Amino acid sequence: MKAEYKRDLSGNYLVLYEEEEPDTSSYQMRMLVGNTIPSVLKCRVQGVDGQFMVCFDITSKQSVLSLYEEKKIGYEDLQMILGGFVQVMEEMAEYLLNPSRLLLKLEYMYVDVEKRQLYFCYLPGYDQDVRQEFQELTEYILPLLDHEDSRAVMLGYGIYRRALEDSFHLEHIKQELYQERSETAKTDSAINAASRQKTDKEGTDTGFMDVAAAHPGTDFSARPNGKTEQEEININPEEVMWQEEPAKESRKSGKSQEKGIFIWCLSVAAVALLVIIAETLGYLPRISVTAVLGCVIVAMGIGMLYVWILSLLKKKGQKISENQETPMPKESRKCGKQSLKHMEISEDETYGTERTEEKTGKKQEEIYTENSSCTSKSQKTNFGETVVLSANIVTGPATLVSREPGELATIYLQEELTVIGKMETAADAVIDLPTVSRIHAKIRKRDGEYYLTDLNSRNGTSVNGKMIKSSEEYCLQDQDEVDFAQARYVFLK
Repeated sequence: MKAEYKRDLSGNYLVLYEEEEPDTSSYQMRMLVGNTIPSVLKCRVQGVDGQFMVCFDITSKQSVLSLYEEKKIGYEDLQMILGGFVQVMEEMAEYLLNPSRLLLKLEYMYVDVEKRQLYFCYLPGYDQDVRQEFQELTEYILPLLDHEDSRAVMLGYGIYRRALEDSFHLEHIKQELYQERSETAKTDSAINAASRQKTDKEGTDTGFMDVAAAHPGTDFSARPNGKTEQEEININPEEVMWQEEPAKESRKSGKSQEKGIFIWCLSVAAVALLVIIAETLGYLPRISVTAVLGCVIVAMGIGMLYVWILSLLKKKGQKISENQETPMPKESRKCGKQSLKHMEISEDETYGTERTEEKTGKKQEEIYTENSSCTSKSQKTNFGETVVLSANIVTGPATLVSREPGELATIYLQEELTVIGKMETAADAVIDLPTVSRIHAKIRKRDGEYYLTDLNSRNGTSVNGKMIKSSEEYCLQDQDEVDFAQARYVFLK
């Protein structure tokens, strides 16, 4: 069967060529072209120069074969494939279509990664035994299974054994597919019921242990102040003394202030009492009691004001002493500014801010010179040998750098395969632009070269202004301009 991939302004297409002219008036053809069958790729039939083509719309969809080219098929992936087969077979019966015309090959089965929906190609001129085709499909899938996933292995080999039976039926696939789901649900419900009974019997302590076991990432030993019991035990005594010292000083100053006021009032009262006694006994000329009390009140007020002013001066002196810091030498401040400057430049480079090589080289040279002068001033005795700057230079990975500085993050091609798109769960390099497809393109590293392939993206991938085909592997060269829709990059090898 001859297959090609084509692209136009509206999307990407898989083109399959019919060996014979299809009967366009047949029920199968009219149902295929005139109706939208959920699990069948939309298609149109064309005839050019005696050749008849069926064009299937595969825009923003990935073939199962390419999707699992690098990773193994796990349990959930196998459920998606088998569940998609069951769904399309039920739709064939609903629309009265012949299931033997389905192409049950991984390269012709496509997936919408975001919806996890499987789509099939239905070819009117194709006629094969669907049971034999499904046996070959399951046999092909077995080596691609993740053999560390026990559930995937059990399900895959269980379906394969069923497919080899003469009495094989679609209901057998359903039994194998949904049997483990029901068993898992029963097991979970039994465990939950047992845990509830255990909690009711053993009380709150056991309930707390169950909650802790159900949330292994939560620290239930934390105290209201945010520290665990062990952290509260392992407290540095010096730190506690340092924290408690200001409180002690404030309490001490308050007590001394109260004590001073009390002593002053007591002294004034004693003097007043002595004056009254002396006047009563006749040792002093007669003095009015009102005058004596007035003098006493004035004296008490003066004393309280004096003590209050002393306490304010003392508190102010404590604050000044606490806020005083040892001034940093000029050289240290200069070195600190240089290190901060170096950190800012490193951070900008990490997040992909583009600079010219000349400016970056000058800045790095200035920073190195200034830092070396600071080091020499602080360590005058340790000179050592001169280090060659180019001795430990390591060539980094190839990159895709944004042609608009600061607009898009730099893409580092460190892995053997890098998938580019806007879907975070499926792409290795995420480009968050609406015109970029969920899975847009991939770059494969092979024998020191980097090969770019478009993954049926809606808006396409171009190199140096030329759109590449979906099945084409383009070998990237240094300084190539690569566009993922509106995301414009330069390839640096």
